[in-house]
Amino acid sequence: MTIQPAPLPLAPIAVLVLGVLLPLTLGACSRSPKEQLAFQHAEEQYQINQRNAELARSRPEGESSRMDERSRERD
Repeated sequence: MTIQPAPLPLAPIAVLVLGVLLPLTLGACSRSPKEQLAFQHAEEQYQINQRNAELARSRPEGESSRMDERSRERD
């Protein structure tokens, strides 16, 4: 007499999920032109923000507060 292991109850569900989600995920990787433009803009803005933050950290404390006051005056 051979003892067979009981099948995992979640195995069929996992196979089904992979069978459905994998093609959907791979097919949804492309962006529309508007999404590409928005993503590009966000990347550029992120780089600008990173440079500005680095400049702010490298400035002496008094100089950065004067820059904040000037930006508030423009608004």
